Amino acid sequence: MKRIVTFTLFTVFYFALVGCNQEEAIKAPKEIKAETPQTEHIEKKPFGVQKRQREGYKSIKEVVKSDEIESVVEIIENAEWEEKIKVDMVLPPEYRFSLGSINYAIWVTPNGDRLEIIVEGQAKYIKLPIKDSEILYTIITGKEL
Repeated sequence: MKRIVTFTLFTVFYFALVGCNQEEAIKAPKEIKAETPQTEHIEKKPFGVQKRQREGYKSIKEVVKSDEIESVVEIIENAEWEEKIKVDMVLPPEYRFSLGSINYAIWVTPNGDRLEIIVEGQAKYIKLPIKDSEILYTIITGKEL
């Protein structure tokens, strides 16, 4: 009887020890994955902005100043994108522009205080904070939000 109790206690202790070690093995990949950069490299080159018209899109501005390009890239790269999400908007985007091979579609929110952006061809969406929305809108349109 004493052997059965000792064997049972040893078995329970063994499974507890193995179970704790497996938990650590599961956590490690998550920590490594979190350190990997989530954004793509965006080209810092001049780009054109198009505005939606009745008959399609019309070029309204060419962003060529390096400080403006840098600000746009910084806003896009630092944005906390929602990924793997499908967004269906009621209307086509109000503005469009491309940075390198990446196309961005932009809507002004109904309140008129923020911008919503999707990356065309990818499942990425963001509603920018008010401050970033104001900066980006001013750069791409030359007007205040």
